[in-house]
Parts: sequence; C-alpha cells; structure tokens
Amino acid sequence: MNYTNILKRAWHNVLNYRALWTFGIILALVTFSWGTAAFLGRDDESGGISIVRGPSETFGEALERTLQREFAQADRALEEFLARELTLEVESNLAAVIAVLLSTAVALYIIGRVARYVSETALIRMVNRQQEVGQQQTIRQGLRLGWSRSAWRLLFIELLVNLVAVAASLLLFALIFSPMPLWIKGSESTVIAGAILTAAIFLLAVLVIFLVIVFVSLLKIFSRRACAIEGLGVTASIYRGYALLSQNLKRILPLGLVMFAVNASWPALSGLILIMLFGVGILLGGLPALLVNWLVGLVAAGETAVFIAAAIGVIILILILAAPLAWLGGMRRVFLSSMWTLTYRELCQLEQSARDVPPEVQIAETPPWARGESGSGVTPPARQV
Repeated sequence: MNYTNILKRAWHNVLNYRALWTFGIILALVTFSWGTAAFLGRDDESGGISIVRGPSETFGEALERTLQREFAQADRALEEFLARELTLEVESNLAAVIAVLLSTAVALYIIGRVARYVSETALIRMVNRQQEVGQQQTIRQGLRLGWSRSAWRLLFIELLVNLVAVAASLLLFALIFSPMPLWIKGSESTVIAGAILTAAIFLLAVLVIFLVIVFVSLLKIFSRRACAIEGLGVTASIYRGYALLSQNLKRILPLGLVMFAVNASWPALSGLILIMLFGVGILLGGLPALLVNWLVGLVAAGETAVFIAAAIGVIILILILAAPLAWLGGMRRVFLSSMWTLTYRELCQLEQSARDVPPEVQIAETPPWARGESGSGVTPPARQV
C-alpha cells in the first residue's frame, strides 16, 4: 500500500473538498469524544472509603461492615437532599417537568443519531464517488447519498458490534472476580495471595480488553465502508469488514497509528485553542454585554438589565469558543473518514488484482521444484545447516 499517497489524498480532501466540511462538522458536533471528555472532565477530590479492621475481625468482615456503613450514609444523604430540595411547590409540577425534560432529551438523542449516521454515510460515499467519477459532489448530492438505508444499517452495525464486545468484556471480568468470595473471608495470607493473583489477572485482562477495543474500532470502520460502498446488509458488512481486517492487519496498523496520533493530540489542541480564545471571547462578549446592560437599564430594573446582559455575553463567549473547535473537529472527521475510505478502496483493489491473476500465470511464477516437477533441470536451493 502507498501510505503517503493515501494521506496526501485525505489531506487534499480536507483542504479542497469543501462540501465534506458540512458533514464533518455535523459529525463532530453529534459524536461523543472520549479524549475531549477526559481532557475537560472534572476530578473529584474525595477521600474515598477507608477500611479499618477491628481486633478480632477478618478482612472480609471489615469490608462488609464498611460497605454497610457507606450505604447507610448514602441513603441518609439522599433522603436529606430530597427533603430539602423537593418542596411542596415543586412536587406539584415535578411530573410535568420530568416529562418535558425526558421528551426533549429523547428528541435531541434521535435527531443526533440521525444526523450522525447520515453524515457518516455521506462522508464515505462522497469520497468514494469522487474516486469513481473524478468529480467532487455538492452538499445536496451528499445529502442524497447519506439519506439511505445504509445510514440505518450503520446504526445497527454499531449496536451489534458494541453489544457483543460489552457482553464479552463483562463475561471476562465475571470470570476474573468470581473466585473472590472464596478467598475474601479467609485468613490474611489467603486474602493477600488472592488479591495479588486477582490484580495480576485483572491487569492482563485490561490489556486484552484494550487490544479488543482497538480491533473492534477498526472492525467498525471497515464494516461501515462495506455497508456504505458495497451496499451490504448488517451481518454481511461485519463479515466483510472482518475479512478485510484480518487479511490485511499488518497493512492497516500504520494507518491505525496515524488515527491514534490524531485522536490523542486532539484534547491538547482543543485545550490550547480554548486558552488562546478565552481572552478574545471575554473581550468580544463583554463589550456587547456592557452596551446591552446600559440600554436595558434605561427602561428596566437593574437586576433585569444585568441578567439579560450576562446572558448575551455568555452566549457570545460560547460561540467564539465553540465555533473554531467545531470547525477543527469537522476537519479531523473529514481527514480520518477520507483516509479510511481510500484505504478500503485500495485494499479492495489489491484483493481484486490478486483474484484476477490467471492460474497459469500463478503456476508459471512458481519454481518447478516447488511444483514438485521432476526432470526440470532445476534443483531446489540447498538447506543451510
């Protein structure tokens, strides 16, 4: 495979195939990123659970007593919160508020899922169509390519592969921790030996799960392209993606490292952009907020003016911070999607080329001694000892 050519063409699509930008930005907005979440996540600085053994207690008895105490404290805290927060005025409208929130969440989730898989299908098919006809597609043509049965099949591919992977992971961890009740109530030496053994097996399982996650990620990438490009069904796409992946794993790994590098650097790049734009956002959002505060203060009370001005300033700040991140996230999606679509096409071409070689050419290229022919005048190479 010509990796340089694939990366150059993928980067060319980022710079010049602007119809892809729309679908890439939509995909970036509706797709959750674990890397970004880890970078922007909050660290809880809690003290944790302290297990203190009594004079005549085993480790298992101390653990059981500590867990009962922690659960009792959690129940009391929950009861105090509900008694404090859910007053009589709120209880009367609680059902309506919950219904509205749930309905809104479900509607947004459905819209996000539809936008994600339509955009992903459009990205794959637009790059594939460009390679087939040598012409870029418009946004309207991309919508037609994306709004298809393949978009729904991508959803079921995602669900099926994730379900099997999660079930296998849970089964693995269940097998690891199933002997715990046998040694946790034993002597101190038994507890220590069992804990060390379980920890070692757990770390090995974590490594295995990491490798499985990498393989499953690549499997979904190729299954999606088998569905979108070849029009296969859900299970047929998974089988097709698995066949290509297993037969060309060594060829795919370098591009997998490129994908890992791009995704791993994304949280740091996002944080750097946020830091650089925060001052600009405060300036550009603060000036209109001050103007709105002055104008509204002429006709309304001071608290109302401050509230409206603060809301406008925060909205402007969010737009200034979010717009560049959304655009860059879309370009990342365009690059990675183009890279994998071009890789899929090249692997299919290599597979077709190997299939089109006539049998007589394959036989002619095989040495006579390897074909088992005698009297050919050609002797096999001497085996070195």
